[in-house]
Parts: sequence; structure tokens; C-alpha cells
Amino acid sequence: MMMTKHTIIWLDTNSSDPKSSFRTKLGDAQAFTDVNDCIKYIKSHSNELIYLIVSGALAKLVIPDIYNCSNLVQIFLFCGSVSTYVRWAMAYRDKLMIFDHGDDLLERLWNDLESNSREQADLYLKYAEEYKQQALKYKQATCG
Repeated sequence: MMMTKHTIIWLDTNSSDPKSSFRTKLGDAQAFTDVNDCIKYIKSHSNELIYLIVSGALAKLVIPDIYNCSNLVQIFLFCGSVSTYVRWAMAYRDKLMIFDHGDDLLERLWNDLESNSREQADLYLKYAEEYKQQALKYKQATCG
């Protein structure tokens, strides 16, 4: 079993701005300003678990195309007004959350990643214990 990489993608026309405080807080996310480039990346990286942050302005252009990708874990729609997108977003509600404040979005993102990482770690610890028990079956007594 291989550990799955988590990738954070930020799709926004301002995502390439190095002075963006949100960009600084986000860290080493993959930043896209072009919808088609973002879609290509998501579809061609099926071995990565994708967490997508998308601006309200681009959400309707990208979400319908990538929503059914199995590697897409969560979509965070980051906009100025949650009420503007609520009705439209209902069709995507099992993978989509809407935020109008960056820190709220980031808190949820980091909590989700932490939870997912702990689940993977617990699974690996379980496998490690099973392998240890298998190895003990073959341990030979020492002569002496």
C-alpha cells in the first residue's frame, strides 16, 4: 500500500500574486490562473488527492468539468458572498464548501488534511503491527 500525496490547488486570477497574504498562508499550493490548465492538471494527476480552492468567479467554469474526478477530495469555493452561490452549489454539496473568509477556509483545509493524515497513519501503524507479529512467528531461538 502506497501513501497518497495530498495536493492543494488554488485556482484564482490573483493566485500568482506573490504579495497575496492568502497565498503566503497557503504555502506551497499549486497555483493556477487559467481554468483549462487547472482542469488538465487535476485530470492528469489521478494518483494525487486534490483539495481545490477556487474563486467564485471561476467556480462555475471549472467545477462541472472536474467534479466527478475520483481524486478530487474537497472543493473550497472562496468568494465575497456565500449567498450568491448557495443555490447553484446544491448540485455539488457532497464535495463543496463555500467560504467568504480566508482564515475560515484555511482552518477547515488544515483540519481536513490533519484528519486524513491521521487516518492514513493509523492504517500504517496497524499494518506495521501485523507485520511485526508475522515476523515474530519466524524468530528463532538462540543457542546458548
